[in-house]
Amino acid sequence: MSQAWIDEMAALWCTKVHDGLSFSEQRAFQKWLHVNPEHRKAYVQFEALWNELDGLSPTQTTSSKKCLKPWFGYACACAIACFFIAFLQWQTWNSRLEFAQNIATPVGSMREYTLKDGTTLFLDTDTNVSVEYYKQKRLVKLHQGQLVLHVSKDAARPLFVDAQNVQIRVTGTLFEVRNVDKHVRVSVEEGSVEVSHKRLEDGSVLPLARLSAKDQITLDERGFVLRASTLHNDSVAPWRSGRLIFDKTPLKEVLFEFERYGAKKTVIASSELAPMPLSGSFEIERFASFLEMLPKVLPLKVANGGDKIILEKR
Repeated sequence: MSQAWIDEMAALWCTKVHDGLSFSEQRAFQKWLHVNPEHRKAYVQFEALWNELDGLSPTQTTSSKKCLKPWFGYACACAIACFFIAFLQWQTWNSRLEFAQNIATPVGSMREYTLKDGTTLFLDTDTNVSVEYYKQKRLVKLHQGQLVLHVSKDAARPLFVDAQNVQIRVTGTLFEVRNVDKHVRVSVEEGSVEVSHKRLEDGSVLPLARLSAKDQITLDERGFVLRASTLHNDSVAPWRSGRLIFDKTPLKEVLFEFERYGAKKTVIASSELAPMPLSGSFEIERFASFLEMLPKVLPLKVANGGDKIILEKR
């Protein structure tokens, strides 16, 4: 049985209940309510609408109500049913999925992909995203990794990026989103974006910040802001050019970034070395050269441990 038919029956039963049911009609009504949970749900909605309309009506005498209800009640019920059905159809039409695709890159690879509206996605290593286009919105879900989006402007159909409990809204701009190691980072190169905390339980959103060019914000997996800063680079995501740029970044985090691109596993033997800051611009594919440089700037020595590299305090 279609939802439209259920709604129409609910509207008619609502009218009958307000007019008064006979004993046989009462039994039929109760049977109809219990045969399908959707029946009771639809009836409750129409009962609420009926009460709202009744509250808006001018106060009438009891006798005049009795005279009007036989035809006026049915007319109201039919009007409500038509409105409700049309509203449901409109919602279904707007929420209809028009396009969907999943895009992923393996470790050590990058990929550029252009969507049908001209929006460009540049996926970094070990990145997984899904794209969904609807009538009134475009949605990119960043399951892991990081990507740069050059969004084609469409004010009537804004683009959203979901990453864990974070949602980014944009109509047209160039920015990067990172979802790695339970942290989400948003960096804007041009234009602006709105960053919100999204409750996974009910989908409600709480606006957190509006970012413009050179702005960057980092959030944890719960959507809490950990850090807000200003970018010093001319462009976001230097990995697009095959480079990693660090600014007083702990050695442990630097090695983690190289390993994301497939570099050989590196173990820090001394806990004193892990937090030591490192700055500079390095080529992703020249990890061996990076290791040769390390002893020149930090008090450590590099040893080959077979399937891994070991950094020891010098």
